[in-house]
Amino acid sequence: MDIISHALINNLIYQDLPTTPRYWSIAFGVLPDMISFSSVYNIEFLKKVLFFKKIPHSYIPTRVFQVYKFTHSLVFWTPIFIILWLMGWREMAIAWTGWLLHIFIDIFTHSAKSFPTKIFWPLSDWHYSGLTWSTKRFLIIQYSLLVIAYIIFYHHG
Repeated sequence: MDIISHALINNLIYQDLPTTPRYWSIAFGVLPDMISFSSVYNIEFLKKVLFFKKIPHSYIPTRVFQVYKFTHSLVFWTPIFIILWLMGWREMAIAWTGWLLHIFIDIFTHSAKSFPTKIFWPLSDWHYSGLTWSTKRFLIIQYSLLVIAYIIFYHHG
């Protein structure tokens, strides 16, 4: 899923948290992709994404695929959550679940053809071949549902 959607979903899910932990959960919710793709972000890349142009995998360096597997793995996420929780940093541990939400969303919105989310990597390459989030139809439906959700959950009238 795209980074903007991850941020909007995290903001919606964690809306009842105090402001600072909510902002941390939003940051954690976009970091898996920001870390993975930061080396390839540039104007041409963003133009292709914004105008629904397929970005050839040959354009993306191999390291991006490796970093993506790492940042989208429960094998990486879980020990950090446990450490935060055991250290008594409960609020930060809860905010850290924004990263977990990102992983779970990506499981179902990435197909085997484009950045499959290998949640048990490096122990296993298992992944679920989900929907392709980068199609116009998917994005229109997704953003429409987000608008409806924001109207429902943020309407104070």
